[in-house]
Amino acid sequence: MIKIEPKSFVPIYEQIKQEIKINISLGILKPHKPLPSIRDLAAELIVNPNTVARAYRELEREGFIYTKKAKGCYISEISSSLIKKERTEILNRIFDEAIGEAKKFSLQSLEMKKLFDKRLQTSDKTVTQGEKK
Repeated sequence: MIKIEPKSFVPIYEQIKQEIKINISLGILKPHKPLPSIRDLAAELIVNPNTVARAYRELEREGFIYTKKAKGCYISEISSSLIKKERTEILNRIFDEAIGEAKKFSLQSLEMKKLFDKRLQTSDKTVTQGEKK
């Protein structure tokens, strides 16, 4: 469910938040379903419970989850605009990483666009062929 990269420069609580947001955006985590308890998730990820608690607090402040006293944390009924905004932020991070990698090869913007367009066309063909089968 939630994967973290301990060697990443991104703080672990932020990685937990991002993973939960991705799972919500993809519809894997459904509204009103419980999240693992802070202790359980901390044990699973082998991190300090305070790290998970911070991620949950921030997710609640941002409107992604809510807490029931003595019951735990649950996925909020999230508006489509919040999900759309989150998907855009996730994709922007992915694109930023790809652009950074492309710049390591000294690619210019036009070359990147051409490569992206080509990959997009290949992807579209693959999806179309998969639908025909």
